[in-house]
Amino acid sequence: MNYVNFITPPYPHFICAGDALYRPGDFHRRRSNIGVFDMIFMEYGELFLTDGNKAYHLKENDVLLIRPDQEHFGHRQITVKSKFKWLHFRSVGKMYFSDAVYSMPPERRSMYSFEDRKNQLVLPLYNKLSALEGSEFSSYFSKLISFNVDRYRQREDQGQTLLSPLECQELFLRLITILQIYQPQLNSSQLLATNIMEYLAQNYHRQITLDNIAQYFNFHPAHIIRCLKKEFGITPNKALNGLRIENAKKMLVTSDLGINKISFCMGFSTPTYFNRVFKEYTGQTPKEYRLSQLQSSDRS
Repeated sequence: MNYVNFITPPYPHFICAGDALYRPGDFHRRRSNIGVFDMIFMEYGELFLTDGNKAYHLKENDVLLIRPDQEHFGHRQITVKSKFKWLHFRSVGKMYFSDAVYSMPPERRSMYSFEDRKNQLVLPLYNKLSALEGSEFSSYFSKLISFNVDRYRQREDQGQTLLSPLECQELFLRLITILQIYQPQLNSSQLLATNIMEYLAQNYHRQITLDNIAQYFNFHPAHIIRCLKKEFGITPNKALNGLRIENAKKMLVTSDLGINKISFCMGFSTPTYFNRVFKEYTGQTPKEYRLSQLQSSDRS
C-alpha cells in the first residue's frame, strides 16, 4: 500500500473538478509531471491507469490519487461504458510519500502556546470505498464539478460552479476526510505529560518547582508526577535536571563563561548543587567535562 503524508497546516486545497464519460475502446490520456494531484473516482465501468511504475484497474467506488511528479497514462482500452469524476488539488506545505503509515511524533507544546500545531494527514494513493462511502463521496464530488468530457458526443464543456471558493474547499475537505487514515489522538494523560515536557523545555533556565508546574497546569502536584512517570518514566525534577544538564554540556563546550555563571544560566540555585547534579548525570564535574571535550577537540 502507498500513501501520501501531508504535514498540516496548510491543508491541501481544491482547484477544479469535472466528470468524464468514456466509450469501450477509449484510453485515458498520457500526462507527465502536471504539478498537481489528480483524484479519480469511478462511478461505474472501469479504467486502466498506470501512475509511475504502478498499474491500476479501477472499478466502481475506487479512488486513485495520481501523484503530481510522475507520468500517468491509460495502459489498456476499457471494455465497457465508463464514467468517472476527477478533481485537481494542490499542496503548498510539506509532504512525503511512503509505503507504510508512520505516525508523526506528537509536538511537545504547552496549551498556552499560540503557534500552529503541526498535524499529519495521511491519504492512501488507492482506496476501495464501500457502497455507502461511495454514495456519500459521489454526492460531495458532484457539487464541485464544472467541467464535462463526453466521448460519445465528442464534446468538452466548461461551466462554472455556483459555490464560493470557501464552499468548494469545505466539500473537498469532506472528501479527504472520508479517505484519510485516521491517526489516534493522545489521551488526556499523554497530552498533559507532553505539555509538561514542553513547558520544562521552554523554562528550564528559570527557578521552577513542582508547585509552579501544578499551578501552571491547574492540576494537583501528585497528578503531575503520576502522568509524567506513566508516559515518560521520569519525575518532573529528573526531567528538569536532565534538560538543564544537556544544555549546560553544550554551553561548557561552546562558550567561555565560567562554571558558576553557567550554573545560574541553567536555573540551578547554587554552583554546588549544579556540580553535584552534573556529576550524577555525566560521571564528571563540569570542569572535568569541559577539559575532556577540549582535549578531544584538539586531538581531532
